[in-house]
Formats: sequence, C-alpha cells, structure tokens
Amino acid sequence: TFQQPVRFKGITVRDLLELAAGKKEEKEICSLLGKVVYVRDYIDREVNSSLSGGEIKRIEIATVLARNTKLTIFDEPEAGIDLWSFNELIDAFVEIKENYAGTLLIISHQERILNIADEIVVIANGVVKNIGKK
Repeated sequence: TFQQPVRFKGITVRDLLELAAGKKEEKEICSLLGKVVYVRDYIDREVNSSLSGGEIKRIEIATVLARNTKLTIFDEPEAGIDLWSFNELIDAFVEIKENYAGTLLIISHQERILNIADEIVVIANGVVKNIGKK
C-alpha cells in the first residue's frame, strides 16, 4: 500500500475490489471489505475525495487483501488518518494477522503498531540497527 492511497473518480469501491480480486463474487468482495469497514456504507461509494483518509486507507487494505499475495508491504499505513481511524486500523491489522496466510511487512514510525508485530527491525540512516522478536 502507499502512504497516500490513490483515489479514482468514477470507480466504486465494489469495482475496485472486483478489479483487485480478479473476480466478481459479491459474497467474497463483501467479506474482504467487511474486514476493514462496514460493507453497506461503502460498497457502492466512489473511490474519490468524498472519502476520508481513514476510509480510503481501509479500502486500500481490502484491495490488497483481495490480491491474496504471499507478501504484503504496507508503507506507513497510518499516514493521513485521524486517531479514531488509527485505532480501527490497528484492529484491522490484528484481524488480518490472525486470518491471513501471507507475510505482512509494515513500515511505520508509530510505536503502537509495534504491539502487533511478531518481529521488529530497526533501521536508522539506511542501516539495520537491531532485529528482535516481540
């Protein structure tokens, strides 16, 4: 994912998830979206500037999960979201961690994200300074 997710005027959340998943099974699309937002509030909304930073970030996470990859990299997923959305984002990552078969790599400066990590790598000035288990 990106620090600032891309917005797409004219494309609905449903369309975006269908593209990401490569299929059009509504039950699966709703299941993915349901991991990060209330489905009925978002499925037919456009992915445009009417969505808040937290909303667009959670929808982006759903599109990444739809890809079902072995490795997913999140670059500062908390960027541009408010405190309430940040707490929901943490909850979404906990659920993803418990139910996702692949590896999640989260790049962040937020200490609260460390609490959900299995392993932490500290990088300073482009050099790995420390690696450890939680």
